[in-house]
Amino acid sequence: MRNLWHSFWDIFDPYRRGPLFHKYGWKGVLFIAAGTYFLYRWYVGPRHCPFAGVLWLMTIGIHEAGHPIFRFISGGNFVWTIWGGTVMELGVPILAYLSFLRRGREIQADICLLLLSIACYSVGHYAGCSLDPVISLLNAGPETLPDWDYMHKWLGTEGYEWHFRHAFYGLSAFLAALGVYLTAVHFWNWTNPDGHNYNDDDDGHDRFFSRG
Repeated sequence: MRNLWHSFWDIFDPYRRGPLFHKYGWKGVLFIAAGTYFLYRWYVGPRHCPFAGVLWLMTIGIHEAGHPIFRFISGGNFVWTIWGGTVMELGVPILAYLSFLRRGREIQADICLLLLSIACYSVGHYAGCSLDPVISLLNAGPETLPDWDYMHKWLGTEGYEWHFRHAFYGLSAFLAALGVYLTAVHFWNWTNPDGHNYNDDDDGHDRFFSRG
């Protein structure tokens, strides 16, 4: 059982360098918690996040590509064709993230977390599209229904659109805060591998990101 557990954990941290390649101190936990809260409030606040809407365009192409790919793989199965967009949108950054982790490419893996955050925002937006008076659909005809109109029926989650939307928004905010923090940590460690002190003092201020 122990070997099985280690084999599973090797997928995420093959070099045993701590959670997501970094051991968090109180400053890291505080930054991630605060970042998650404020990003979430930004997403759902009265002044809705326009920047996130622009970033959404970065993953919607992957989503749209997923429909024909899964239609081809499934032999034209309608259910898999619909699911294919969301599966691809979330799956591509996850697989890229795991691939970079396996190769020890920390900064590249961090960027994939940010892309996954954008994908979660996009999925949340469409998971709750029935809550919006107007919804824009790409690559759709006049009678095309949003993917999540079907998916909520298949999952038996009709009536929980608000919960799905905000769960994905919360996950997006967390991944964005985590990705920003880890990118800063790993960039600092990359440019300062020996941990030297630029200020020639011992207060550790210029090692903020790499010390607990």
